Amino acid sequence: SNYLPCRMSRHEKTKSAGAGFLESFFGRPSKGKGGGINSGTLTHGGRPVSTDNDGIPGPEDWERDLQEWSDAEIDAKFLEIIEDMNIPMAKRKPLLSKSKEERQKMIMWHLKGKNSLERSANSRFEKPSDYVEYLKNGEHSENKVYQCVESLRVALTSNPISWIKEFGEAGLGQIEMLLTRAKKDRSYDRIEFEAMRCLKAIMNNTWGLNVVLNPNEHSVVFLLAQSLDPRKPQAMCEALKMLASFCIVYDRNGYEKVLKAITKIASTSYKSSERFRPIVDALFASDKMDHKRELACHSLIFINALTDTPTDLNVRLHLRCEIMRMGLYERFDEFTQIVDSSNNEDLQKHFKIFIERREDDFEEFVQRFDNVTLNMDDATDCFEVLKNLVTDTPSEPYFLSILQHLLYIRDDFYFRPAYYQLIEECVSQIVFHKGSCDPIFENRDFKIDTSPLLDDIVERAKAKESKRLEEYMKKIEQLENAKQEAEAKAAHLEEKVKLMEANGVVAASPSKLPKLNIPMPPPPPGGGPLPPPPPPMPGMGRGGPPPPPPMPGMGGGPPPPPPMPGMGRGGPPPPPMPGMGRGGPPPPPMMGMGMGIRPMVPMPPVLPHGMKPKKKWDVKNPMKRANWKAITPASMSEQAFWVKCQEDKLAQEDFLTELASKFSTKPVKRKEQKDAVDKPTTLTKKSIDLRVLDGKTAQNLAIMLGGSLKHLSYEQIKICLLRCDTAILSSNILQQLIQYLPDAKELNSLQEIKARGEPLPPIEMFAATIGEIKRLKPRLFNLNFKLTYADMVQDIKPDIVAATAACEEVRNSEKFSKILELILLLGNYLNSGSKNEAAFGFEISYLTKLTNTKDADNKQTLLHYLADLVEKRFPEALNFFDDLSHVDKASRVNMDVIKKAMDQMKKAVSDLEKDLKNNQVPQCDDDKFCEVMGKFAEDCKQHVGVLGKMQEQMQTLYKDLGIYYAFDCNKYTMEEFFADIKTFKDSFQAAHNDNVRAREELERKQRLQEAREQSAREQQERQQRKLALVDMDAAQTQEGVMDSLMEALQTGSAFGQRNRQARRQRPAGAERRAQLSRSRSRTRVLNGPLMSREVLGSA
Repeated sequence: SNYLPCRMSRHEKTKSAGAGFLESFFGRPSKGKGGGINSGTLTHGGRPVSTDNDGIPGPEDWERDLQEWSDAEIDAKFLEIIEDMNIPMAKRKPLLSKSKEERQKMIMWHLKGKNSLERSANSRFEKPSDYVEYLKNGEHSENKVYQCVESLRVALTSNPISWIKEFGEAGLGQIEMLLTRAKKDRSYDRIEFEAMRCLKAIMNNTWGLNVVLNPNEHSVVFLLAQSLDPRKPQAMCEALKMLASFCIVYDRNGYEKVLKAITKIASTSYKSSERFRPIVDALFASDKMDHKRELACHSLIFINALTDTPTDLNVRLHLRCEIMRMGLYERFDEFTQIVDSSNNEDLQKHFKIFIERREDDFEEFVQRFDNVTLNMDDATDCFEVLKNLVTDTPSEPYFLSILQHLLYIRDDFYFRPAYYQLIEECVSQIVFHKGSCDPIFENRDFKIDTSPLLDDIVERAKAKESKRLEEYMKKIEQLENAKQEAEAKAAHLEEKVKLMEANGVVAASPSKLPKLNIPMPPPPPGGGPLPPPPPPMPGMGRGGPPPPPPMPGMGGGPPPPPPMPGMGRGGPPPPPMPGMGRGGPPPPPMMGMGMGIRPMVPMPPVLPHGMKPKKKWDVKNPMKRANWKAITPASMSEQAFWVKCQEDKLAQEDFLTELASKFSTKPVKRKEQKDAVDKPTTLTKKSIDLRVLDGKTAQNLAIMLGGSLKHLSYEQIKICLLRCDTAILSSNILQQLIQYLPDAKELNSLQEIKARGEPLPPIEMFAATIGEIKRLKPRLFNLNFKLTYADMVQDIKPDIVAATAACEEVRNSEKFSKILELILLLGNYLNSGSKNEAAFGFEISYLTKLTNTKDADNKQTLLHYLADLVEKRFPEALNFFDDLSHVDKASRVNMDVIKKAMDQMKKAVSDLEKDLKNNQVPQCDDDKFCEVMGKFAEDCKQHVGVLGKMQEQMQTLYKDLGIYYAFDCNKYTMEEFFADIKTFKDSFQAAHNDNVRAREELERKQRLQEAREQSAREQQERQQRKLALVDMDAAQTQEGVMDSLMEALQTGSAFGQRNRQARRQRPAGAERRAQLSRSRSRTRVLNGPLMSREVLGSA
């Protein structure tokens, strides 16, 4: 209610105290007392100049006239005064509601104030331009400049905004000049303080504040940042007030401009890395310089404004850590004592705000470590967290290397801090690089683009890991190879022992490789001299009438076996099978065997091997079918996997219900496959005419001799063949000789011509020369076999090893068996009500068709559902593919190719032994055939025997797999079998990865949505704190802006009130160390890359 009187009386008091002194000081003669004013109008610009004082009404006349005014005139005059004073709309309503008497008094006070302004116009400074011109003249003494600036501050505080606007940017520039000079001239210290108060008066309205904060860089902000000098506490207090006020002018990015100015001034004055040093030093100013702790209070307010304004937690943590490093951390207890011992309530209040904001940010940071509490300011805790994050990870050696390099820093009092400062700068640049949230802007000189470096490091690490994995796989293959080879050698030696025991003497090795026979599963008796194929079930015979059905009452033990082959061909009935005498008597012989007579009506079939009927599922709605080919119980042996399969135990009502809902009936489209047609190849022929040899043979021999043998004579080539010199005779040369060597008749003709002394062409002379070697062609075959033997073994031995290992893996993997049981359960449930329901097993080839069955929305396949089900309900079987490490290589193994290669090697070894017997007597001194090839034949024979054993073991294991999974090994080749399992394995992994990606994408979207909501809430809370402080874009120029901002900072309302949660108690001692140790396992359970990224973002 006393807004106008207080304002005018304060100005009147100030002017009346110094008017006489200013007039005598500037030496301007007085024009008389009093001053004229037109009571009907008020000027809005400049200070009025006095004229003739005679006839001007005084205060008594004004008071008498006011009593005679009507209510309308008083209202109009009062409204005109309010407009002139530029009072905000929010404050006009209480004034307009005043009574008539109160408004008359306020008008009277205003007129007296205007009269005082008229009298003060007798001084030298009549309008704003006078101040500007006087300050431009730099010849005045410090005392006169101080008096002028003090008068200017009073005028800026007392006059309307129109007067401030007229003072304008030209006057603002003169104040900047004074501040600039004060930085160089210590005698201008008090002028600097008054100049800052003038700045505050100019910016105490939206027009002046916009002038300073609208540009990207204004010299006023930099001058204020330059005034942060604890040696000048008064000036620094004023600078801190204004800079802190700028920080909360969010519409003009005041925070960024203040931080940029501080950083730039620090980089030019001392060190950019110590830009907050003066502010921290001001907290510990001596009692002599800051006895009321006003400087410490405003410094702490400024620190709170800096660390509370950014919305990014990383930036707030970085800034607070940077401020603490300037000495506040080491002297924090001392500062706490200063706050507690001071009587400054504002300092204590803002210290509490500082602690609360620090704890809030710390709590938010700690939550990123899965609720592991630590003290960020404690080096031991930070080290423990980092160590737990990198232990037993690829990052550990690099972390250790960093620590080791830190130990090499020079142990020097001055250099050690410099080294750590440089390292800290580098780490800050790297950590904040991609986030673009470095709060120090562009002044840092150390610039590095870490993206290519980091990408290169990642690629090299991947390549190194791949190479290491490849080496491990080679070692595993070598061990598997050695294992199988040892088993084959043991079987080979065991066969030799049996042979010696049969002869009763130590027998020599047989001339031919023994025909090895791995014992097969014992055939049922009565099956004939050869192992019979699996017996047909009743009604399945093809050669005659079907055998009789099983008779009832067969002992109550296991059901009777099916009849053996041979029945129905006219012979006698077969003897009873083993094990049929456990219960009742054997069945009587049936009549009419082989006579074409049909048996009686069959009884309900009895399941073999103690198998029980499968459960038929009752489903409400029709579903998509599992289009498999079911395996009948009759085709299963007692050892078959499907006999022991108990998939019903895996059934759970909830996931079967989900299966029924996802895979409702929809037609499944089938793609037609077209067979590729191979195009025939054509050959071209060339002909060369010669005397004995045909032209093509001669040409090929000439090409061969023109190659690596062109420097050798025909006799030298002959000697190489006699000596079996494989250093000169390569496999390629030997193969060409074998292919193009003339036949025996042509060679004899050439030798006869040569013996008669008749001339021969060079090619025919060569053929005649080497033709002199007896048994030449077998020698060439044996030499070529010696050279190619290692390659032949290398071509088939890894395949044998891989296929053998794959057979054992598929047979012995419990995880893979669990997957098959689960597929059988899902398929029987889907096939409820169809002809394929209640199947006892399915063909392995169905595994590749799981992707053909899609759900009702055509978004997910049955394989995806299986992968998801296994991950959620049977996680122990999720990595079943790890048990099948050799399946990939086995899928490329062709048993026919292996058999053909083995036959070739066995024949070559046999031929070599024959040739060694036939060449026991050397043809000449150069003949080294027996010497060179004898040792090779002995070793080769043993190796081929072992390899043959390994091949037979592979075939035996695959036949066992055929019995185990009830398929025909002759129709379902090994290559197809393992190719189907490989396809299923790879498809399962791909489906699982698809599920993981979809789940992660959904979780990412949820986290993103939650983060957006959280960010929106935080932004809304911050915006609530920012509202009502100042409206920079208001239509009318507002007054008292800086006063409002400073008041909000002083009271703490600018920082708002956070919803503080209850703090978790910090464990101590052994409990705390145990908690940190437990964090290691939790950290590894989480997604590694995500966790690392979060931690790096918080560092």
